[in-house]
Amino acid sequence: MKIALLSDLHANIYALQAVLDDLNKERVEKILVAGDLVGYYYWPREVIEMLMSDDRFICIRGNHEKILDEVLINDEAAHRYRKKYGSGYEACRNQLSSTQMLWLKSLPEEMRLDIGGMQFHVGHGALGSTDEYLYPDAPLEELLKNYSDREYTVFGHTHYPFLHKHGNRYLLNPGSVGQPRDLGGSASYIVVNTENQVIRFKRKAFDTESIIRAVRERNPELDYLSAIMSR
Repeated sequence: MKIALLSDLHANIYALQAVLDDLNKERVEKILVAGDLVGYYYWPREVIEMLMSDDRFICIRGNHEKILDEVLINDEAAHRYRKKYGSGYEACRNQLSSTQMLWLKSLPEEMRLDIGGMQFHVGHGALGSTDEYLYPDAPLEELLKNYSDREYTVFGHTHYPFLHKHGNRYLLNPGSVGQPRDLGGSASYIVVNTENQVIRFKRKAFDTESIIRAVRERNPELDYLSAIMSR
């Protein structure tokens, strides 16, 4: 069996579709998503439709789902987060149905799964947190503190992919599908083969020009949202 590990989709349908096309060719049977399905970009309806309609997807919440909860009930927070992150939350408010909103709210903040004889703990940030970052260049003692009691500890949040091994356990960050920060316009994800336990990091190019045009139309004041696409 093949399992895909994804994170940080950020309402980028162009990147998600490119990755899903590849996963279909790989005949992946399960797709674990470590949070941040929305935020930053402008296609949350299409992304959530894709996730909800494909029972291979198993998702958790990230910090941007928590922010969306706050934005929906607090106008001051909505203004503050719009200045920082752009109009992605407004896109959620305007596009998502009540069913889709309830689905997002129902997602857990972490999960533990046994699939194909492999044990996974999936969270968004550092162990036990949706907001704390764990970067590839963290001190060894910091990395060791973030191992769960499962064989594979999966997380995202930083948008930088990496693998760390300690004994017979692994830390795995698949990087970001929707807003990769190490190599712009190249969605990052992992495919795991449960038969031989091989872990492959993969990249897939996606249409950045459409995203850059949308950013310049909707959030021209936030150059970062488009510049990151060609980092």
